[in-house]
Amino acid sequence: MMKRIKILMVLLLFVFLFVPELGINAKESTLNELLAQAKANRDAYNKAKSEKALTEQERDSAIKQKSQTESEIKRIDSELEKLEKEIKVLQENIKVKDKEIKEIMEFVQVANGENSYMEYAFGASSFTDFIYRVSVAEQLSTYNEELIDSYNKDIDALEKKQKDLNNKQAELAKKQQELTVLEAKLNKTIEVLKEGMLSKDEEYKTQMALINSMKSRGCSGNDTPTSCQRKLTQGSNLVSTNGTFMPISSGYVTSDYGWRDLDGDGHKEDFHTGIDFSKSVAGDTVYPVADGEVLMLTYNARCGNHIVYVKHNIKGHSYITSYWHLSNWTVRVGQKVSANTKIGSMAGRNSGDTCSGGIHVHLNLFDNAGNRWENNVANGGNPNSGRINPRNAVPQIPGHMQHFSNR
Repeated sequence: MMKRIKILMVLLLFVFLFVPELGINAKESTLNELLAQAKANRDAYNKAKSEKALTEQERDSAIKQKSQTESEIKRIDSELEKLEKEIKVLQENIKVKDKEIKEIMEFVQVANGENSYMEYAFGASSFTDFIYRVSVAEQLSTYNEELIDSYNKDIDALEKKQKDLNNKQAELAKKQQELTVLEAKLNKTIEVLKEGMLSKDEEYKTQMALINSMKSRGCSGNDTPTSCQRKLTQGSNLVSTNGTFMPISSGYVTSDYGWRDLDGDGHKEDFHTGIDFSKSVAGDTVYPVADGEVLMLTYNARCGNHIVYVKHNIKGHSYITSYWHLSNWTVRVGQKVSANTKIGSMAGRNSGDTCSGGIHVHLNLFDNAGNRWENNVANGGNPNSGRINPRNAVPQIPGHMQHFSNR
């Protein structure tokens, strides 16, 4: 029993010492170390970008070969069609010549018979004429036999060429299929590289944005996110505010937080992580929902376009809000903003935003108690994980499709 306890204690000690997320000796990365991680993400992005370019070249080469193969198959189809016509002509000629030979042979056979010979001889102008006629008939017979033999040889040659072309066409069809499979495979590889490339790029931008934000507010490269937040808390902590506002001056709540039915079939299959506000006017001003400090700016995101992240102290609780689908920013990282500060402008579906169905601003809310959101993002975590209902901080937000005329 004691032996089992000792083994268990050794295993527990091993876990705490060597598993970073559980161990008491787990070391938090400094901002400089996080910066190195961010640059590693950038290097991974550049590598994926280079691999993607090379794969695209290989894919383009396969497409070119495939096009050339298709052209060669068409050329062979045309040549086979021509050969088939030539063979038919030769076969028809053989039928005609064969008929002529039979008629001539019948004449020769008849001419060799006594009665026919006499009849034919009397028909000749002279015996010499008769001999000449028989000689000509025999020569014609020989000539036609030689001609038919030549036709048959031509047919054999054409059929051999036809067979060779059919074999070549089969090989080309096989090559075309292989190139089609290769093209599909390379396209899939390109898509994977593209996704990985964009993911690393977004990770890099997100980490750099928050690291720069922390440094701009007075933290050093040797600080960890936790020690940085401790400094910021001891120093210029945000003043608690009780008032909250709408992110636009007037409009509608066009999509609520929670599960929603996108295709109108009565089943809610999509979870909406924030609340959408719309006025259907591109360029309208977007405001923060409360006083705060700009933590991060995301530029030209595939989903969200320009995004602004703001830190708030609302009724003594730390929150982060983010504002998606903007056409621009009018603030900078580290800037203190009031609820009346313009942070950007609403954009729409023509802004290159892949997940914007129309002109609106999408509001997200994050619980930042203990600076959890900031620490998570600084350590490479997803800045959009852990979204909660914006009504938790802005309770006056009206219901779905309800209008509001002031902030």
